[in-house]
Amino acid sequence: MAKIEIKGTPEKLERVSIFLKANNIEHTIMDDYGNHSKEVSDKYKELMRKFNH
Repeated sequence: MAKIEIKGTPEKLERVSIFLKANNIEHTIMDDYGNHSKEVSDKYKELMRKFNH
């Protein structure tokens, strides 16, 4: 396994996830983000539900 850390907004993470999925590259979004507002944390959680297998 290899790991890549994406720094940025949930929107940037979603763009990377869409690219990986489109290219049949398995990936998992980990619950390892810093202290964010509830709204931003909810966006990350939605990405995990959407992209994690």
